Amino acid sequence: MKKIFISYCTKNKELAEAFIEFLQLGMGIAKQDIFCTAYLEMLETGGNFSEKIRQQLQNCEAFVSLITEEYLKSAFCLVEMGAAWGQNKRFFPLVTVPFERLNHTPFQGMQMRLLDSIEALSAVYDEFHTHGILESYQTAEFHKRAVEFQRKLRNLESGEGILEKDHEGYYKAVIEGVRNLQNDQYRCYKIKGHIAEPPDGMKAESDWLFYWAGAFMDLQVGDYVKFKTTKSKVNTFSDIGRARNIYPDELWKVD
Repeated sequence: MKKIFISYCTKNKELAEAFIEFLQLGMGIAKQDIFCTAYLEMLETGGNFSEKIRQQLQNCEAFVSLITEEYLKSAFCLVEMGAAWGQNKRFFPLVTVPFERLNHTPFQGMQMRLLDSIEALSAVYDEFHTHGILESYQTAEFHKRAVEFQRKLRNLESGEGILEKDHEGYYKAVIEGVRNLQNDQYRCYKIKGHIAEPPDGMKAESDWLFYWAGAFMDLQVGDYVKFKTTKSKVNTFSDIGRARNIYPDELWKVD
């Protein structure tokens, strides 16, 4: 039996995946104790989708809903929520929308928790223990992972991809644009998103790989690359605004 049923709108799959990762790493909830259709392996090929959801909903201990604008507009999500309510499940509504947005909805007057608040997530963590869903605390890990989750949430809400380093210190990115320079000794390529923890420590409107011609391969839009850097600088240009030049120490094209 799954302990926790995650209700979300399919348009918010990345949010659901990030939240589930937080439940596992930050709260210590085992994957086998979570039901969410974001896990495709939980749905058998040829199986009855609605029946599977009904069974899991009936057997779960807690119902967690990730309430977004898309969720409120989804008839399926609202029916799912109503079914959980009708079965008197322990209900944990987590919202990303302003509370006033819930007026004239089934959520009006219900105690909500803000998904973008570490304090609110901490309250949910305590409630999971109170209701026996969790037994042991891992406080230090919870706060570490909560900060990471908040960063991912802001990234999803802004629509701007933040590129994190992998375990070897490489960033991976897609080339989104080519800047034609008067001096053909240089190459300059816009990447999709922004690197996390840039060496310059400043904010920029766009990030660009900048290097001497011949130092690395020439690139084109759509190329997928990985790179390391220890130096970057933000400059202001009349045509593209505040742009970050990233000077790669290593640069490879990924197939």
